[in-house]
Amino acid sequence: MKKILAVLLFLQCQSFALASTDEQRYNLIHLQAERTEKVSNDTMHVTLNTYGEDRDASRLATQINADMAWALQQTGMYKSVKAKTGSYQTWPVERDKILTKGWRGQQTLELESTDIELLSKLAGTLQEKLKINSMRFSVSDEQREAAENRLVEKALDAFKERARIVRVNLKASGYRIVDINIGTSTQHPPIRYQSRMAAADMAESSVAVEGGESDIRVTVSGRIELAVPVSSNPVSSAVPDSLP
Repeated sequence: MKKILAVLLFLQCQSFALASTDEQRYNLIHLQAERTEKVSNDTMHVTLNTYGEDRDASRLATQINADMAWALQQTGMYKSVKAKTGSYQTWPVERDKILTKGWRGQQTLELESTDIELLSKLAGTLQEKLKINSMRFSVSDEQREAAENRLVEKALDAFKERARIVRVNLKASGYRIVDINIGTSTQHPPIRYQSRMAAADMAESSVAVEGGESDIRVTVSGRIELAVPVSSNPVSSAVPDSLP
């Protein structure tokens, strides 16, 4: 009998706990606030590629490998530049979709550095044998994290200010935060590069670039629960008169 009573008491406590967890909330308000900061791009990314054509596939591979080895040798002179080679690709040049009259091939080289002036000069040098495919700028992880930390504090202050405005306008005696989410994003401006110089000229000069700025954004969204006196809002009878 005692065991039965103990089980019934346990089940009753569990039901009370579930009821408390799933308690319906009243006077819930959804809020969102965000703050943005412009941060100078301090990292440059350049993608170049070798390219060649030849009737003999092995001779073509030798040419492309030689050009890439030369590019890596030039890049290796600068420790502040990170280099990564891409896959080597070849495809046949067909005549009348039947006979193969030659081969074309290419390989990519990706460069990254926070020394924009140095990488610009190196990119100009590499155009002696490689071609620039794309160029973009970004904010380094250190800069981005520092900006996000500043913005999180500002966005939270903005969220609290909006909660205060809502509380005052609706004549609530207080509020509490039910849930809150913090999100971050970075928007990079598009950088378009177009070569207007011959390779021989470019080999003696750096690529003219401007890193620009990126928008770092922090968004705070969530719900608050207002403590509205019963006399003002009968529906809120389940909400305490004052909340921490």
